[in-house]
Amino acid sequence: MAIQSKIQSTSLVQSITGRVGPALSTVQSYAGAALSTSKAILDRYPPVKAFVYTIAGASAVPIAIFTGYGAATGAMVLGVAGTGVALVQGGFLAFGGFVLFWFLAGAFIVAAIATFWFTLAYFAYQVAKRLEGSA
Repeated sequence: MAIQSKIQSTSLVQSITGRVGPALSTVQSYAGAALSTSKAILDRYPPVKAFVYTIAGASAVPIAIFTGYGAATGAMVLGVAGTGVALVQGGFLAFGGFVLFWFLAGAFIVAAIATFWFTLAYFAYQVAKRLEGSA
């Protein structure tokens, strides 16, 4: 049964690879063609090259600030959500701990009562042994 599932998972991987592989190679060939065409245009027209470099340089700082802003706000949202999740989880754990405390207290009381009676029986047995030995 394990061999059959392994064969099925292998055939699934091969099926996905068989479908994704040609699409990936097509995308790579298109990306290579677009890159070589862009490089040829930039090399042929220096004003376009200057424009592209200027816009890239001028937009680098705003894009970096926006990325930092997105990361900071995302961290705040996750922090608030995480705090809420932690509070709810803490409430569940506190309730469970409260219930567990009473079960453990009951177990302690039962163990104490059982220990008392077993200790009483043990000492009675020891006294009976001594009385029997002295008689």
